[in-house]
Amino acid sequence: MTRATKIGATMALASACALVIAACGSSSSSSSSISASGIQTPKTEPQTGGKRGGTLTVLNHEDFEHLDPGEAYFVMDYEAIYATQRPLFSYKPNTFAEAVPDLASGPAEISPDGKTVTVHIRHGVHFSPPVNREVTSADVAYAIDRGPSANVNNPYFTAYFSSIVGAEEAITKANGGPISGIVTPDKYTIVFHLTKPTAATVVHALALPLSAPVPEEFAKKYDSKKPSEYGNYLVATGPYMFKSNAEGKVLGIGYQPGKSATLVRNPNWNAATDFRPAYLNQININIGGDENVIGRQVLEGSDEIQNDPPAKSIVQLAYEHYKGQLQITPGAGDHYVGVDSKHGPFTNVNLRKAYWAALDRSAIVKARGGTLVATPMTHFLYPEIPGSEAAGGLAGPKVDYNEHPEGDMAVAEKYMRLAGYPSGKYTGSKTLEIVGSTGEPASEMAEINADTLKSLGFKTKLSLVDQSVMYAKYCGVPAEQIDVCPNTGWVADFADPEATLEVPFDGNDIPSTGNENWGQFNNPKINAAMAKAALLVGKEAREKAWAAIDTELVENAAAIPEDWDKEAAIESKDVAGVGDQWNIGSWDYDYTSLK
Repeated sequence: MTRATKIGATMALASACALVIAACGSSSSSSSSISASGIQTPKTEPQTGGKRGGTLTVLNHEDFEHLDPGEAYFVMDYEAIYATQRPLFSYKPNTFAEAVPDLASGPAEISPDGKTVTVHIRHGVHFSPPVNREVTSADVAYAIDRGPSANVNNPYFTAYFSSIVGAEEAITKANGGPISGIVTPDKYTIVFHLTKPTAATVVHALALPLSAPVPEEFAKKYDSKKPSEYGNYLVATGPYMFKSNAEGKVLGIGYQPGKSATLVRNPNWNAATDFRPAYLNQININIGGDENVIGRQVLEGSDEIQNDPPAKSIVQLAYEHYKGQLQITPGAGDHYVGVDSKHGPFTNVNLRKAYWAALDRSAIVKARGGTLVATPMTHFLYPEIPGSEAAGGLAGPKVDYNEHPEGDMAVAEKYMRLAGYPSGKYTGSKTLEIVGSTGEPASEMAEINADTLKSLGFKTKLSLVDQSVMYAKYCGVPAEQIDVCPNTGWVADFADPEATLEVPFDGNDIPSTGNENWGQFNNPKINAAMAKAALLVGKEAREKAWAAIDTELVENAAAIPEDWDKEAAIESKDVAGVGDQWNIGSWDYDYTSLK
């Protein structure tokens, strides 16, 4: 699942590496939530036996990006979305290998030719007030129909759902669907007819928020606005709902941008239809504030968590004095630099290779917290994603601009000369616009990138904004033509290499807003290879094909690698947190409880 990720902060405790790395990589199923080193991981945290009741307080430095399940595609958003909405399928906290039926009553049925998917949905699932009625298959159809509309503009619809019959036509229409290939033969059955055998990919994607039901009679008037205002007037199907008034209005009541959000019990939720334990009575989310103040308050306080990654100084404090309140999640995605390959200097592939060669990825890792929690990135299929080893493993492809994580100016200057700058330095007039994120360590990483570009002769203008603003207003809007986005990152949508590479690098999938192909990378040969690889079946064949695509992306310097991540999270001593392995270890509101 997920998509864009915040730059997480972690710790530099080199003397502890040997002890902690082994623990953090463990897949032990021990009933204890504390590993041998005293640090929790999502794979070892118990999912049952929590205490019921109480109010959890969440202290976050940053804000949500989207609360509409049709728009949401951000780590921060997902924890609230999956607590309040029920897609057809979902992941349990300790796994990313296989989704389980959620709104669906059982596994999807795939036709022998791979071109038809049938899903039956549960009886007895109801919308929250003010809709109150039972969910039907038509509500799922409407949810997906609205995805390609210009007013919703779902960021992954083209990548995963465009093979549905009629989807391509819907993409070209301002109002999106109805999509002719989505049919509902009865109120508990939905069928997807496909133009090609991509059923396996479509089923994977049905675990994303877009498949969460939306009642047309309630949402249609809000969807007629551009952009849709449904995110301000939400109804829920999960255990929780955003606090709202009698009309379902959330904005200004259950969500005050930049300030707070409140999740309360959904009175229409039926536990008999759901696998989530949903222990808590209420979740109060406070937004904004200094990360170091937030971290200390969580570690020293009661009934609190931080659900965006803490400052590295706080993680070090937690490791030294509050080890049982610290969680580290391996295989938590990657961070790389989006460089505009459609406009400006970086249309020249040799300039991109020069940037790659010059960037000190070891300094990036140090800024992130050290090798304990980050590794220099060498290609785009990160560890624990199928195909990563076939694409080169930790060392990555053997090309000169990739061989020295500490940066190599001699190699960088070679590519500057190949780009047409005989001195090895940029001599053009362009001032690069760099938009990064506030907070630790993102701002430090942005500065490292700006300094690297200056060393290559570029003039730069660096602006730092809140992470959600960086994505929603700048790096995710192609028309802004941001030259360099140094704080972008990715978490796979599902455990398949397609979910790691397709959305960020397919040039056929660049929406006008909510764009995740930050460099607007568009290589017809690679686009065609992705389309062909998406049709393959069988783990070995898919790994081989997508590993080859990964190698092509490196050869084209599609983005500039920074690091592969393990993410940290913290909680108060009286919180029994459960992190989501599939969402960089973010605390899961449906499974977390108070002690």
